[in-house]
Parts: sequence; structure tokens; C-alpha cells
Amino acid sequence: EELPNEDNQAEVEIIEAPVAPETATEADDRGPNPRYLLEGIVVRGNHKTRAAMILKVLGLKSGDVVTAADRRVSAARSRLLALGYFLDVRLSMDKGRSRGSAILVVEVEERGTVIINGLYLGTSEATSMWGGLDVAETNLLGHGVLLSGGLVRSTTPKVPGSRAGEAYRLGIAVPLFDLDGPWITANLLYAHGSEFFRAFGDTQDVNPSDHVAANTRRLGARGGLGVLLSRTTKFYAEGRVERLGANLPDVRSRDLGLGRAERIDFSIAEGESHLASVLLSLEVDTRDDPFLPRAGNRLLFSLESGMGAAFADYSFSKGVLAYSHHLPIGKRRHSFALHAFGGLIHGNAPYFDRFFVADLNQLLPPRALGQNFSTLPSFNLFENAINEHRFGDYAGRVMLEYGVALWRGRGFFYRADLFTGVGLFALTQAHDLRLRSSSVYEALPIDVTADFGVRLD
Repeated sequence: EELPNEDNQAEVEIIEAPVAPETATEADDRGPNPRYLLEGIVVRGNHKTRAAMILKVLGLKSGDVVTAADRRVSAARSRLLALGYFLDVRLSMDKGRSRGSAILVVEVEERGTVIINGLYLGTSEATSMWGGLDVAETNLLGHGVLLSGGLVRSTTPKVPGSRAGEAYRLGIAVPLFDLDGPWITANLLYAHGSEFFRAFGDTQDVNPSDHVAANTRRLGARGGLGVLLSRTTKFYAEGRVERLGANLPDVRSRDLGLGRAERIDFSIAEGESHLASVLLSLEVDTRDDPFLPRAGNRLLFSLESGMGAAFADYSFSKGVLAYSHHLPIGKRRHSFALHAFGGLIHGNAPYFDRFFVADLNQLLPPRALGQNFSTLPSFNLFENAINEHRFGDYAGRVMLEYGVALWRGRGFFYRADLFTGVGLFALTQAHDLRLRSSSVYEALPIDVTADFGVRLD
């Protein structure tokens, strides 16, 4: 039956099962850990999420026999919280109509399901202004459908030959059967902008006139299938195709001074080209919260293969391994987190798929929807060759982060954490390791990265 609650807003669903006399006798409510036969399940507090979807994720059904300390009950609560749709989930028992039976009551407190994936706003020596937004609705119409979109635009950079940058993305993810079942995804991307490459001057100089611009247009689509292998483990497979158009500058070598020069590696084919790849990823996530975690781990491994063939111009393999460990302190007001990242590329990946220094060093402005708007190099605190490596085939980073809760509430901002972190990163290219004429320290340069700010949920 579907019945309105007292405020006539939330959907309440009661699913009842007939109680057989012999089954009810087995569900004895005597002893230190009594067992109960679930006569029905009631869902309360769900204003947006359909009760049927909650019941499918719950993992319990009418007719099951449970105890007060049943692990399935705590696991059901964890599964619902992991969806990211609820601030809190409370499970309790009400008396049933007969001895040994009970009604499971699931009370959910819903949260906002609009997520800001990216907020882009900046200025640099090379680009006077850029801005944009990337948002997602993770529970469209209460059916667990994720709809997302993003855009970013910039003024015309001051690098000779460059053009104003723009990028647009639209994506959707739809569960095939229920919220913890397989899901399919689709994404569309259009981007047109410039990437900057140094042609003159010292590596510490950010003067835009010392750089040249490669103007690239991208039109691509992605489609994939995800599977939940367990409560904490997800597997995802995705295919990607893109049509690229690149205009390279007339200056194609870098002036090193004293009559020396070297060819600029633009990592993009001139004119029209095509990109096709397959991505496989595995994620294991045991964190206690998907937004501001205090405890648990997250491990992500992905492997992408670019298929160089008659229909594609780029053949490469890219592997990425990322790990985070969160450790609470005291009553979870404080926490430490260790973040580690490693990746390698083999082959001729386009520059927007290669590891980029500003994606590793959080003191630099990162790319926005694949667009870069800055010529700023890394700070090079160890005085090595890190400034020679804006793009790389091998990358790694380790960061230690400390966070403290500022407030917890039920207003527009549910929670806020103050955080600070510091770490080291490394970025280099394959040929610098194979044909190095200097020390390993110079061939595998490292630098310091840091971050500080407030995270709002």
C-alpha cells in the first residue's frame, strides 16, 4: 500500500508478506538476541527518491528473519548512505501483528543532490579571464538518473596565434534495473582552444610572447557500462571516439640560445585526425562519506588503450593508480588523509591525455574541461629540471592532508571542513629516462605541492 504521512509530502511504502505459522514460530523473540520475521517494510522521509528504489538498494525484504544485531541491517544503512542522496538513514523495528514478527522502519533524511563538479574562475599572465561551471543532478526525478553538464569560456590569450578557449560537456548515467545494479553512461564533448608551448626564453619566464599556440578543436563522444561487484567495489568499461582538428604554429622549434634549438613536441597531429580508445577501471571505496570522508580507503585503477588503426591516429596505453587513506582523530572532528597517485603512458597520446604539471601541482591553475589558460611553470623549489616538463609520460604524487570540521548543520551548507595539505610530485618523459645525459635526480625532477582552503558540502 502507498499511504501519505502526516505532512502529506513524503512517500511511505509498506510491503507486507503473509506470515506462515511455522515460520513465525522459528522467529523467536525470546533470549538475549531475539529474532524477528519481517512482516513488512516502511519507508519514511523520502520526498524526492522513490520508495521502490530505496527498497531495491536495501537488500532486505518481507519474509526475511533478522536480529537486532544483524549485519545485514548495518550493511543496508551503509548502502543507502553510499548513494549520496541522504544525510542520514535510521533503521528501527516496530511490533508486528503476531508474536515473533516485526515491521522494519527505514527513515531517510534527504540531502540536496545537485553536485558542483567544477567551479572555474581565474586570471593569468597569458589569459585575462576565464570562467565556467560543471554541475550534476545525481537523482533526477527520484529515479537515480545522473544528468550533468559543464561549460568554460575564456578571453583571447596573449600568446601569439592563440584563440579564445571554449568547452562544453553533457553527460548522463542511467541505472538499468535499480540503483545498485548495472548502469550505462553517455557523454558528449566539444572544445576549441589553444595549448601553449615555449619557443623562447628561460623556463622560469611566464611571458606569453615567449610561447607559441597550437589551436585544437575536439568533438567527441563516450559511452560505457558500470557494474557494482559488491557494496564497495565498482567496475566500469568505456569506449571513446573523437574527431580532432589542429592548427600548428609556424615556429616549431625552441630556441635554446648559443645557436642551439630543439623540435617542439606538440603531441597532436596537424590537420584532421581521429582518436579512439577503450577504458577499463576498478574502484574499491570503503570511505564513510562520499563528500567529506573521515575514515576508510579509496583505491582506483584505470587502464586506457588508444587503438591506432585505419580509423584512428593515436596508439597509446595509459595506466593510473590512485589511493586515499582517511584516519579519524578523537571524535572524528579532526582527521588525517594520505593521497597517492601514479601513472604512466606508453605511445603517442595527444597532449590533452598526457599528464600535465598543473594537474599535479595544486599551486598552479588546473585545466578546465581539458583547456589550459596559463603559462605558469612549477615553482622548482629543488632547482632541478621540473620546468622542462609541462607534459609527461610518467607522473607521481604523494600528499598528506589534515582536516578539521568547522560546522555541521542542516542549512544550505550541511557541513564545512578546513583543510591543509602538502606533498611532493614528479613528472618526466620516457626519452629523458632512456637517453639521459645527467643524473637520475635531474632526469626524474620533483617539486613541492600544497593546498589550503575550505570544503563545503
